[in-house]
Amino acid sequence: MARILALDIGTKRTGVAYLDEETNVPLPLFTLHHESVASLLSQVSALLQERQIDRLIVGLPLLPSGDEGAQARFVRSVTEQMRSRGWAVTLKDERYTTPRGKTADPDAIAAFNLL
Repeated sequence: MARILALDIGTKRTGVAYLDEETNVPLPLFTLHHESVASLLSQVSALLQERQIDRLIVGLPLLPSGDEGAQARFVRSVTEQMRSRGWAVTLKDERYTTPRGKTADPDAIAAFNLL
């Protein structure tokens, strides 16, 4: 059974959710705040160790047409850095995962919806 961390990556904020396949109960966790990709990778690295994560699911922010824009290219560049560290990363279409209306932590909910 795997432990999975889902990430909704942004340039300054990244939503985080968690799933342990043993319990099969996904949980929105929180939003990471970062000023750089290096800061994001450092925080994710700490989470991988702390929660003994087996793999990552990262949301790929496609345009409504299905094409890739600037944000999708940014996310791809971050995931390539993750893979170069040996992390198992799966990209998943994240269109329509951000909740409408008010929520306590929309970034974490968007990551949760990836699971």
